[in-house]
Amino acid sequence: MKMLRDVSLGLLWLAVCAPFSVAADTAEMPPLPQPTAQHEQMAREAGVWDAKVSMWYEPGAEADQSTAVETNTMLGSFWLLSKFEGQMAGDPFVGHSQTGYDPTQEKYVGTWVDSVSPYMTSMSGNYDVKTHTLSMNTECRCFMTGEMRAGRMVTKYVDNDTKVLEMYGPDEAGKEYLMMRIDYKRRK
Repeated sequence: MKMLRDVSLGLLWLAVCAPFSVAADTAEMPPLPQPTAQHEQMAREAGVWDAKVSMWYEPGAEADQSTAVETNTMLGSFWLLSKFEGQMAGDPFVGHSQTGYDPTQEKYVGTWVDSVSPYMTSMSGNYDVKTHTLSMNTECRCFMTGEMRAGRMVTKYVDNDTKVLEMYGPDEAGKEYLMMRIDYKRRK
């Protein structure tokens, strides 16, 4: 009988007091962040993109050509999640990125991980509204040497359904060269 009374009192407390407790906590919460124009710009990437990939393993080498598919979805209004599926040097390749806009830093930020490297790439950069170009500086460890390497990615938005990404990194002497170019077309 005592247990039934304790359970009943507990349920009564939940029914009567809990809503006031939640309301008091909610009233003190600051307003939730709202997406910015930069987040809206990034959201235009959502969709499925067919990709033609050209990759140079060293300066002056013949490009390794392949095709891939990139599927982009928004996580709420703040983060673009990407899955890139294709081939690298004839082997299956999968990569994932998450990209957002940090209003405090006033920069686009992101990470990249893939199926051929145990290391994550960090990215940050800016979008130029006049040239429709996203320029991101990258930093990662080389999966072959373990050394930290800086690079950059430049994405030019030709129109709403066409974009070109170029990735630059250091050669063995440390001189920057074009490592990869991806020509994208949005699927209709």
